[in-house]
Amino acid sequence: MIVSAIGVFISSLLVAFIVARVAIGLFKSIGHVGVDVHKPCRVEAAESVGVSVLAGLIAGSAFLFFEGYRVEALAFSLSILISGIIGIMDDFLVLNARLKILLGTLPAVPVLLLGVYEPRPLVPMDRFARLTIVYPLALPIVYTVSTNGFNMYDTHNGVMLSSALIMSLAMAVAGYMQYNAGVEGSELALILGLAIAGASLGMLYYNLYPSKAFNGDVGSFTVGAAVASAAIMGRVEAVALIAGLPIALNGFLKISSIGFKERRSFERPVELRGWLIKSRLSERAPLSLPALITSRTPLSEPELVIALIMLTWLSSSTALVTIYLTLGGLA
Repeated sequence: MIVSAIGVFISSLLVAFIVARVAIGLFKSIGHVGVDVHKPCRVEAAESVGVSVLAGLIAGSAFLFFEGYRVEALAFSLSILISGIIGIMDDFLVLNARLKILLGTLPAVPVLLLGVYEPRPLVPMDRFARLTIVYPLALPIVYTVSTNGFNMYDTHNGVMLSSALIMSLAMAVAGYMQYNAGVEGSELALILGLAIAGASLGMLYYNLYPSKAFNGDVGSFTVGAAVASAAIMGRVEAVALIAGLPIALNGFLKISSIGFKERRSFERPVELRGWLIKSRLSERAPLSLPALITSRTPLSEPELVIALIMLTWLSSSTALVTIYLTLGGLA
């Protein structure tokens, strides 16, 4: 199991890193670039380079396939491939916000059809719940929340991938803990968690401040589906839920303040004051986690990203403590 996890991590990391470098040159050559709006000078970076994360995860899935997890690797690959295609469509065609929510349910289809889930999730500070009927019905909702949630969180250089990296490592550790406690199937959380960590790290090199490349919706949708799949297939749903609270809060703030609208149709929740970022006071600007953090004191982009990363680190640490105490109660 450990050998498989390390192999998946390395293959995902290397493929994501190499594909990102190639994609940057390709997208720049065709003019597929975007302006970094959180800098006072005009800085452009290649768009949709998050396709490298998709490539890295598929490479990790291939490694997993040859290690004997064939059905699981197929389900994981199909799920992230569907989400990646949706992301690419949105990058180039600009999909309606409500349509993206509907399409975000589709990555659940391979997981449901191939049956790579166990409808008995581990409930924090309790035991396993029996959700034979409710669990499969909830999976499409889980996927659309995760894919669109990560999409809305990808606002500043490195923040989405850094958060995904921390969350995936937390899921990997939780999977190892549960596997040692005798929870069948939890080794997949370790393996897939490290796959996500590797692919995120390979792209993060180019996406960190000052960003050389943007993930695009293809990157954020892929990460969202990958995290959901790892949590479901690896039986660490509670860990992913607790660790992802900052991302969920950010999405809730945006939707509750402006509803289901395409992000290009409203003002950004923050604005620039020189090199500092400050919450925007406007009826046409939604609430968001970055807006709350900068509502009193303007921050530079690196300072804001570090604050957001620390929130994910805190929620992920809380998730691991919770699962440790829960497993102790099962012993």
